[in-house]
Amino acid sequence: MNETNPTNEEKHWYAVYTNPRVEKKLSELLQKYGIQNYLPLIWEKRKWSDRIKDVEVPCFKSYIFVKIEFWKERVKVLQLPGSHHFVFAKGVPAIIDETHILALQTTLQMRTESVEVRENEALTKGKMVKVISGPLEGYVLEVEKRKNKVAVFLRFPFMNQMVITEVKIEDIMWEDLKL
Repeated sequence: MNETNPTNEEKHWYAVYTNPRVEKKLSELLQKYGIQNYLPLIWEKRKWSDRIKDVEVPCFKSYIFVKIEFWKERVKVLQLPGSHHFVFAKGVPAIIDETHILALQTTLQMRTESVEVRENEALTKGKMVKVISGPLEGYVLEVEKRKNKVAVFLRFPFMNQMVITEVKIEDIMWEDLKL
């Protein structure tokens, strides 16, 4: 994520905090009004008293991403029912890097059970690596090693969220990256 002040008239990705359980409806409204948006969805098993069912739920509860010219279109987004506020960092709207959105889309398209979403607060920053093959090839991601499995994760620090997926060890370039 980038924390630059969006004073120019370029479109950037921003995170919008929503009212609880309205993410899908807000995504439809944004689409209806011609505002480019992305609502990452994952599948979860939900248990009722008589059955267990797979349901599609938002990856990040109460968040949706919009690609807009911030100072020109922000009011249009905030006036829609269910939209609460934009995510800010250090007093400016938090710009989300396009590569983070693309990496998230790629990760969620894999639809494997190894994709996990959790809050980021309890984790310390790990080693940055470049994925050299596989669906996430070319992305620079952070690594977390868990019980003989290597997982890479994509952080969204302003939302205290992250997306984790497993990768093969041979798909990672382990040299130190100069970032």
